[in-house]
Amino acid sequence: MILGMSTLAGLAQLRPGVRRLRASSYDPTGGNRDWWEFQPGQVRTIAELNGPGCIKHIWLTMGSEDKYMYRRVLLRMFWDGEANPSVETPIGDFFGMGHSMTRNFVSLPLQMSPQDGRGFNCWFPMPFDSGARIEVLNETEKQVNVYFYVDYEAYPAGT
Repeated sequence: MILGMSTLAGLAQLRPGVRRLRASSYDPTGGNRDWWEFQPGQVRTIAELNGPGCIKHIWLTMGSEDKYMYRRVLLRMFWDGEANPSVETPIGDFFGMGHSMTRNFVSLPLQMSPQDGRGFNCWFPMPFDSGARIEVLNETEKQVNVYFYVDYEAYPAGT
């Protein structure tokens, strides 16, 4: 492999006009309450991204007394002002989970780990032209606490 021709060679290169940003559930007070509470039936926007860009990574974990929460909490993704989501799926399914059971696994675009696979990662690049919105909908009958971050690149207008 010739390093100069690989994608690894570009890791240390700054790209003009590209900004790396994050939307997350962090505690803005500086405390340690780094989750969002979702009541039964509640939908919340976890990322509202404006302008052209690309989601590079999503990390998420959650907790609830509902043992089927991975099938009953939905992830919705909207691109470029769509009225209806392009993605609408149970969170567990999105991250490659079968039968609502957490397990450790690693693949190129998806990962569940550590502690019996309760931390979910997605590295599918998700480009958008004018904006993106990610929502979480709690269809359980219990409160669900969601911890997350969405890493993305913002590009200059017109790119």
